[in-house]
Amino acid sequence: MNIIRKIMTSRKYWPALMISVLLFAARSHGAVMLPGLETSRLDQKLKGLVLLEELNCTACHESRSSFAATSKRAPRLSGVGSRLNPYYLEKYIQAPHDINPGGTMPDVMAHLDVQEKKQAAEAITHFLVSLNKGPDFGLESPDTVAAELGETLFHSVGCVACHSPRNEKGEELLKEASVPLGALEQKYNVTSLIDFIRRPHDTRPSGRMPDMRLQSRDVERIAHYLLRETRVPGRLRYTVLRGRVWEGLDAEVEKERSGHTEDFDLMNFDTLNKNSALDFEGFLRIGKEGVYRFFLEMNGGTLWIDDKEVVNLIPSNRRGVKKVSGNARLEAGWNKIRFTYIHAGKEPRLSFEMEGDSFKRQAIPSSLLSISKTPIEPYKPYPVRGILVETGEHYFSKLGCGKCHDDIKVDSGGSIALSELNAAKGCLSGRKGPWPNYNLNDEQHKLLTAVLPRIETMQLSDAETVNKTLVTFNCIACHERVGLGGVMPERDHYFVGAKPELGNQGRIPPPLTHVGAKLNKAWLREVMLRGGRQRFYLNASMPLFGEMNVGHLVDLFEKVDALEEVSIPEVSNVKAFRNAGHEMVGTDGFSCIACHDFNGQKSGGAGALELIHTTQRIKKNWFHLYMLQPARFHQTVIMPTYWPDGTSLRPDVLGGDTGKQIEALWVYLKDGSRARNPKGLSRQSSELRVADVAVMCRGRGPAGYRGIAVGYPEGVSLAFDSEQMNLRFLWKGDFANINHGSWSVRGRDRIPFPTGIPFHRLGSMEDNWPYKRKSDYLFPHDHGYQYRGYFLDEHKRPTFMYRYGDIKVEDFFEDLLDESGKVYFKRTFSFESQRAQEQFYFRAASGNVIVEKPDNTYLIDGLTLRIVSAHQGIIREGEPRELLISLALPAGKSNLIMEYRW
Repeated sequence: MNIIRKIMTSRKYWPALMISVLLFAARSHGAVMLPGLETSRLDQKLKGLVLLEELNCTACHESRSSFAATSKRAPRLSGVGSRLNPYYLEKYIQAPHDINPGGTMPDVMAHLDVQEKKQAAEAITHFLVSLNKGPDFGLESPDTVAAELGETLFHSVGCVACHSPRNEKGEELLKEASVPLGALEQKYNVTSLIDFIRRPHDTRPSGRMPDMRLQSRDVERIAHYLLRETRVPGRLRYTVLRGRVWEGLDAEVEKERSGHTEDFDLMNFDTLNKNSALDFEGFLRIGKEGVYRFFLEMNGGTLWIDDKEVVNLIPSNRRGVKKVSGNARLEAGWNKIRFTYIHAGKEPRLSFEMEGDSFKRQAIPSSLLSISKTPIEPYKPYPVRGILVETGEHYFSKLGCGKCHDDIKVDSGGSIALSELNAAKGCLSGRKGPWPNYNLNDEQHKLLTAVLPRIETMQLSDAETVNKTLVTFNCIACHERVGLGGVMPERDHYFVGAKPELGNQGRIPPPLTHVGAKLNKAWLREVMLRGGRQRFYLNASMPLFGEMNVGHLVDLFEKVDALEEVSIPEVSNVKAFRNAGHEMVGTDGFSCIACHDFNGQKSGGAGALELIHTTQRIKKNWFHLYMLQPARFHQTVIMPTYWPDGTSLRPDVLGGDTGKQIEALWVYLKDGSRARNPKGLSRQSSELRVADVAVMCRGRGPAGYRGIAVGYPEGVSLAFDSEQMNLRFLWKGDFANINHGSWSVRGRDRIPFPTGIPFHRLGSMEDNWPYKRKSDYLFPHDHGYQYRGYFLDEHKRPTFMYRYGDIKVEDFFEDLLDESGKVYFKRTFSFESQRAQEQFYFRAASGNVIVEKPDNTYLIDGLTLRIVSAHQGIIREGEPRELLISLALPAGKSNLIMEYRW
């Protein structure tokens, strides 16, 4: 409704209103839907030509024109019985406009009576399926976890530029302006849809569906999303989760995969990592009402029957399995069951049995389980019958199917030449007969009627060929070009990027206006035909339509997009020009590196396009024009002009000559990756270096949202989590990078420490060490912690201050050299308490391997930790193992001292 109000109350939305009216009129009659054609401002003559090519009229009607070669070819049918559901195929052949409204597939049987149409469609399907050389089609259960991720991808990587976006119920929101998809779950299985998205040109060589160049995992996720309504019978649904499952599934746990399984037996799963969980859902069929007892042996988990908790065993990653049981009164028939099993701890395993009146104690048989209360019909292989195969081949020939689907070598006879067509007869007559019925609306009928008499003599200019191609492949769904259009207002918010600070340029693909004058042919070819890319911050990347389909645009863009020639000054002294360019790019000049990345180093600002590739992509003439007036080429550009009205802001560089200064930038950038770093680059790239005193930075990073990184003069660094008051990392070498409130580690030899609070009173050695869960908003204050800041010594080294209950803690790290000159950290805890403290523990480190050595020393993976003070370490088994130090503090002051070497 908001969009409609904007359209009705604002003049600038009137074109969108007209487009919407036309689209509604087209769809209301079930007409062919070609969004690029409907939304563009293409000349009527070219619109008719695009429509003629999309309907592949030259497949039936011979033509001497060049447009026969550019017409859209029908999908290849070889192996179609493996790729598509034969039952869908049969329905689609019988009534294509009902099954996929808006598609370009004609109804070639409109003149047949209902019974013969059904017989012909069935026979043709048998014929096509009989040609299969691969496996028969079968349905596959979609992965709901992948589907959740696929939903986000479908709406962000560019799919919805052409296809309709969908709401949370899966309903299409912009059907009237989208390439129709139909009910894909009736058409494909998971494997075949993945294959199609990954290699669309194998079966549709005309390239209207492009290769989106997605990673294999993303293709799979999108396929699972589009097929999420597929219903396959099964016993139980399961979801695998990974992470700190022993802390509960609301902690740091991620869904990994889902599917169907026969029962609760872990042998059904080929791989199951130790620290994971299985969430089972389904229905349990009970033969007789009564009280049933469930027996479980496991490390942890929860069982619900009809949404009532029956068993709840809190898991531990340290203890072994335990035996638990619970009772539930169940009604006869189907009872909802959900079981969450935690696969953690020592030697994890699962035993799940049930006992009841007249039901002997045993594992629940799979025959009593189902994913649905109501039956789901299993897929039955399509029964190919020889007698129908022969009939189907006859119909395939008689109805002219082989003229479009020419990879099936079946003679379909001749037909009238395109130049001899009478618009009052045949396909354009609006009557049913032995010809294809495309279900055209009045506007489409007029377009074809007008273009047919001129088709054999029609000649297009280069500009018209460019525009026709851009509309044919719907390039204008993403790109703006003068005279054609751009991103529709209703789709605008689906275009997103990783750098919102760049505004629209950080999320909308660049305009194609003047693109031939802007980009050199080599780079244009790289982008269009091989997927070259510089704007990595855009979520939508340039898809590939195939050289056969769009390769001609590379030359035509250059011919069509001419701009005035700039008088480029002669470079008399290359070194002087290069030095001038170097100065202007740096912080003492125009500070280009404040916004642009340079030679792999990130800018401190917006992170606009990498500068060193400029001369490899851009034509020099366009570069001069753009630098003079950036807003001429992009109205919303954030690039400032440094030569307003042609006058330089730096009269001290090259005599203030505007042309020479712009050329100096070109000369400097032409060195590419060999270009000398401009002044201020290190600062702009936010690298922090340590000299003779310690250096600190704070913010989001490896130590959480309130992490503090400290670099020490001896070349070692640490990361401290001020939220949980805990050491998180040690490393050597370079210190850190900072960027907009965040920081990252630069150095090597990184030693991680576990998340969570440093001190805790364990009830037993089987207890889990507390971690922050998603809903633990008071953590760690609810465990008695309070952060109190830090103070610095004369070398700027911090002492962190916090409280644990009524114990004051000061935590100090000192970088020292041993006798052999190797650096190490000495860590001193200073405790102060008004009363003696009973035993509690400090978790010093964790690792897969912990080995105790003499002199109170411990080897923990790559770390050597020595306890210097009179305290003892305890190795606690688990995954991972932990080194605990037992503490019982006297009243007053005391210390805990350790050394870290790695």
